[in-house]
Amino acid sequence: MDKWTIVAAAAAAVISAMCTGLLLWINMRKKYIAFVEDICKSIDTILRGDSVESFILEDETLISRVQMRLKRLADITEAAAMENEEQKKEVQSIVSDISHQLKTPIANITMYCDTARQKELPEATREQCLEVMGRQVGKLEFLIQSLVKMSRLETNMITITPGNNCLRNTLYEVAESVRVKAEQKGLEIEVECPKEIYLYYDAKWTAEAIFNIVDNSVKYTEAGGKIRISAEPLEIYTKIVVEDNGSGIAPEHINDVCKRFFREEKASSTEGVGIGLYLTREIIMKQNGYLKIQSHEGAGTKVALYILNMVNAD
Repeated sequence: MDKWTIVAAAAAAVISAMCTGLLLWINMRKKYIAFVEDICKSIDTILRGDSVESFILEDETLISRVQMRLKRLADITEAAAMENEEQKKEVQSIVSDISHQLKTPIANITMYCDTARQKELPEATREQCLEVMGRQVGKLEFLIQSLVKMSRLETNMITITPGNNCLRNTLYEVAESVRVKAEQKGLEIEVECPKEIYLYYDAKWTAEAIFNIVDNSVKYTEAGGKIRISAEPLEIYTKIVVEDNGSGIAPEHINDVCKRFFREEKASSTEGVGIGLYLTREIIMKQNGYLKIQSHEGAGTKVALYILNMVNAD
């Protein structure tokens, strides 16, 4: 074989290899373009909000794997959008509730202020106007303090700091804090709690939670009524019960009374803004407890708080 034959054969081999490489490149490019187009179509389907039923999720192909991840991304995005919409509605509801709560006292303050400024107004009437204004300002102050507590609880700005506490002391502290108000209405408050019950809870905020319940009992129990606060150790929880023989709650509203700003229509003439039981539930739930409410309209209400029988790890 002469040298020219060898050169020709080598040239043919090179040309053949180049042609084969070119064909492979063209084929790979077509597949790549088809793959990219499939991905773009899949993304467009998600962006339009169309159904992803056309996605091939069961095959062991690369496009199937990509579509599966795109579907997961679409599901996560949809869930986040729904959550944002719910949060938006909740914020609108809160703003509406706060606006409603503020409107009445502000309107009363404005009206009585204008009346009190009249020069020819008798001094006794002026004093009466100032007294009403004072009560409305107190209502506003109470509302703002309640809103601050609610906001701090919901945003975890308030830290629940459990400690080993005597439950009997907490219950007597709550009872004493409402005793004067109860006696003014002719109500009897009774506390029953064994001395040896020690639980691991935040004394300040748990007292606040129980106070809200007892304060409601004072508000909605008529003169001569009775409020009983008791505690009973159970296997996992200790049950704290606040029971009264007041006006009770309508059956259809039992599940509503712990909602933010909820108040029964019959309670509209009684002081309050409808945050107390909501705060109570939040405080107890942050300590892994829960509450139950039983009530019979016209016969009284029984609220039970359940606090874990937890001991300090130390």
